Amino acid sequence: MRCTTLIMVSCVFIGMILSYVEEAEAGAPPQDCWSEILFTGKCGFHGKKNCFKNVEAKIKQRVLQCSCNDVKKDSNTSKDEHYCRCQRENPYECHF
Repeated sequence: MRCTTLIMVSCVFIGMILSYVEEAEAGAPPQDCWSEILFTGKCGFHGKKNCFKNVEAKIKQRVLQCSCNDVKKDSNTSKDEHYCRCQRENPYECHF
């Protein structure tokens, strides 16, 4: 009798744990979505501000924060370029 009760209690306990894990996974928010886009020119003094405008215009979404990094010139590159790396406001609309 004790063995049967122990098995039934164990099954109920395992069922509760599994249902809790499924609920936690279903409600988990997506990870942050970052976009990195190459633009011509240098970052300059207002690089972050320009990245906000340029990236929002290009991806048609709001961004939360941006960073601007100039690309180092090499022998193959004759023009100045920079990368804008921005975090999108809505991670559910993240397209890679």
